[in-house]
Order: sequence, then structure tokens, then C-alpha cells
Amino acid sequence: MEEKIKVAILGATGFTGEKLVELLLKHPGVEIAYLGALLEKPTLYSKLFPKFEGKINLICELPKISEAVEKADIFFLALPHTISFKIAPSILKAKKKVIDLSADYRLKNSKIYEEYYKKKHQDKRNLKQAVYGLVEFLKEEIQKADLIANPGCYPISIILALAPLLKEDMVKLRIIVDSKSSVSGGGRKPLIDYHYLSVSNNIWAYKPFFHQHTPEIVEVLKYLSKKEAEITFIPHVVGIEAGIYSTIYVDFKKKIDTKGVFKLYQNYYRDAPFVRIKESLPKLKDVVRTNFCDIGFSLDGSGRKGVICSCIDNLMKGASGNAIQNMNVMYGFDETEGLL
Repeated sequence: MEEKIKVAILGATGFTGEKLVELLLKHPGVEIAYLGALLEKPTLYSKLFPKFEGKINLICELPKISEAVEKADIFFLALPHTISFKIAPSILKAKKKVIDLSADYRLKNSKIYEEYYKKKHQDKRNLKQAVYGLVEFLKEEIQKADLIANPGCYPISIILALAPLLKEDMVKLRIIVDSKSSVSGGGRKPLIDYHYLSVSNNIWAYKPFFHQHTPEIVEVLKYLSKKEAEITFIPHVVGIEAGIYSTIYVDFKKKIDTKGVFKLYQNYYRDAPFVRIKESLPKLKDVVRTNFCDIGFSLDGSGRKGVICSCIDNLMKGASGNAIQNMNVMYGFDETEGLL
């Protein structure tokens, strides 16, 4: 029997950390070896989350990096933005691999990072080496990487929907994106807006034009397609437990028909096990609690305008599931291992 990969999760008490534990417990090729979080005292993880009783018998504690690197081969950093770049360098120096679920290594332009996240980047050396964790387009780079910048939840739903059209130069570069995310996308925060009575049966737009995921979407699409799109991005919070639904408005450069668009997407994602191209517009419930991204579209009568719709579970394909997909590629597991 082959030796299992030893995994550490820092930020194990957040939504994405909890989801990582849940998924990795089912993965036959790994063993969870260390759990860290901002806690007052070390606590049995199953006491924090009783659903894990009998499944995992680890103490979760305030992270001790020197101890953790002795126990683990790969680290998932499910930490708030502006924290990972303080921790990742010492882990990488110890020759361990890192998958960062924050934004700290996503933007190659550190000045833009500082503009949107209001803090000076503290690890520009490793920023240069980080690979954006979009398996569907960057698998070869991910296979060789020691540091993965796991994509943001909104960006992965938008980039997967837009990249084929931009790479084939099929659409004009002024694009409007209307995305709606469940409240869990904001993390486990004690804010009034996140209280049940505020969220339930409610919806609101926030950060129009200036959301921190906008430069990530633009930068990655430019890297993939060599074209810089002008993205008008309007995100919304919806009073549901999980999921993101993105509706993207595009103008085609030439008249196109449904068959042509469908064939384009099928060609791009024929080898992508977690991208499903739909013959109708996708529905959110079909992807919740899965690692799938469903993409569909509708064209107007002229064949010149269209909407591309994509949906994902924000904690799965939008965060923890995609992070494990990256780990699978890094270590030579089947891409779907532990995710189906």
C-alpha cells in the first residue's frame, strides 16, 4: 500500500476549512495530519464540529508552523486575505507544497493587490512563482508547482464561461457580468448583514464596479487569451446556503448560431471532468454540494447578442473542491479523486 500524502489545514474552523476536512476524509490518498485555527486553546476538532465525531481524532490549535511542517507534506491555507503571505514563505522554505485559498498570490501585479486589499504585499518573491489554480487551462503548470493560488469563487465561474470566447476572439471586449452568491461566500463572520433575519429571503448588490475579484478576472482572462476585456462586474448576495450563479452579457463580433457556440464549449472542455456544457440554461441546484461548473447560453434572434450562464457551489468548485482538484493534479492522483 502506498504511503498517504500528509495534509495540514490552517484556518480549519472557517467554512472552506471545514469543507476541506469533510472532503479530505473521503480521499483515499491522503491523511489529515495537522489542523490549525485562531483558537483560545487547543480543542478536539470533533468538539468544534460534532458531525466529525468518530471520523477524525485531531486537536485543532493555534498554528505552530515549525511543528506543522514536521507533520505535513502539503498545506491548505484557508485563511483571511493578507495573512497567507506571512505564513507561506516559511512553509515553502521547508520544501512543503502550499495551496492558498486566499487572494494573496492570485494577482501578479502587487500594486493592484495593494489597491484592492489595502495592504502592502509582503512576499513578492513567491508571488512570482505562484501558479493560478485553474486546472482546466493550466494543468501542466500546476503539475510542477509548489505554490498554488486557488481562484476566487466569482472568478472561477466567470473565467470558465468567458475564456473560450475570448481565446477564439468571438466577442467584443466590453462585457457585463451579473453574479449572485450565497451568504457563505463571505466567510464565517459575526456581522449583522449575515444574521439569519437579514439574509433569509433577501438579495442585495454590493461593491459594484470595485469588487476585489474584478482585477483577478481581468488579469487571468488576459493571461489566457492575450486580450484585456473591460469587465463591468456587479455581485449580489442571495439568502441561500450555497452557490454562485453568473449571467454574462456578450456581443459577438460575427453572427453565430446555437450549434456553433455549443460546439466551441464542448471542444474546450471535452477533457475537463468538472465542466458540464448544457443545452439549456443551467440551474443552481444541479451543482450545489458538487465540484461541477455547469455552463449554458442563450442567443437573441440576430445571433449577435447572447448571455452565457454558469453556476458552481461557492465552497466546492469555488474554493475547497477546486483546491483538492489542484492537489490531485500536483500529486498525480486522478483529477476527480475524493470529489465525486
